[in-house]
Amino acid sequence: MKNLIIDLRVVRNNLRAIKDRAEGVHVFCDLSANAGGMGLLVVAKFLKDEGIRNFVVSDPEDAKLLRESGFTKERIMMLRSTADPNEIAALLTYGVICTAGSYDAAVAINGIAEQYKIVADIQIMIDTGLGCYGFQPTELDKVAAIYNYMSRLNVIGTFTTFSASWRSKKKTFAQLDKFNLALDRIIDSGFEPGAAHIVDSAALFKYDIELMDAVRVDTALTGRIPGKNIPELSKVGFIEAGLEEVGWHPKGHTLGTGRGFVTKAPTKIAILSVGYYHGFSVDRYIAESSLFGFVRWRRRKMFVRVNGSKAKVLGSVGLMHTMIDVTNINCTVGDIAVLDVDPVNVKGLPIEYR
Repeated sequence: MKNLIIDLRVVRNNLRAIKDRAEGVHVFCDLSANAGGMGLLVVAKFLKDEGIRNFVVSDPEDAKLLRESGFTKERIMMLRSTADPNEIAALLTYGVICTAGSYDAAVAINGIAEQYKIVADIQIMIDTGLGCYGFQPTELDKVAAIYNYMSRLNVIGTFTTFSASWRSKKKTFAQLDKFNLALDRIIDSGFEPGAAHIVDSAALFKYDIELMDAVRVDTALTGRIPGKNIPELSKVGFIEAGLEEVGWHPKGHTLGTGRGFVTKAPTKIAILSVGYYHGFSVDRYIAESSLFGFVRWRRRKMFVRVNGSKAKVLGSVGLMHTMIDVTNINCTVGDIAVLDVDPVNVKGLPIEYR
């Protein structure tokens, strides 16, 4: 028995903290990556019940699922820019706010809107350092073409995306300055940029930063903004798994693959059929950390909880299993271990909501 547990009461508390920090500006909840691994439709319905009316997706199929599941009046924004005609057609069919991050994307959206005889709401994306999508601040002449020549496009917003808000205040505020400069140039050219937004989860909670007209949150919903813990947020997501095997091993016994782990005394070991394949002991941000941070992460001690007590993880977490030291814990096969995990990394497990 093993399940990913999502406690919606904790999500609710995190949402309240988000609203408090947002100070009355619009909150867009990013449902990309299956709502951060928590389950797109369940979480979207929960957030709707909590008063959220603005959603962000990164896949047209997610927008389709939301619309067909009763999200008919909510605003849905496509986060990434696309010039793919099939994706644009799907987005316009389901009344999604498209993102234009390039001249080609704007032309494609305008052309398909012309075919459908509609005016498409769009947001303009400015690239201030992420590099994936967005008009460069030096090519605002191409942005001007949207206003001057693309009559089927209605600009309702302008935004950018931070590249490292969770780890670099300097980069974050440099991007904010670039975005403000781009907004000023758009306005000075006589154009209306619509609702401006830049702040994401990490920037919202880590810095005193200009909120503009809206904030976009994702990791704040799960309380898993990387770095130091945010006092206002609590972590969402853990795996419950039954102990598969429990037994004693003698001193000097080697456990695990590779270098393994050698017992220094007779040790009672329990086996869990949960490994890094399922998302345990996976950190999606560690690759971007410093060398020192990576080494410290590799050497960290890991624990799970069994019957209310901490049990140390022995050796390396395997692909499909984890070994834990239960020498001083009264337990048997079938007892439940609790493993902390970021839901976005989890796969292969059913979700249980509480």
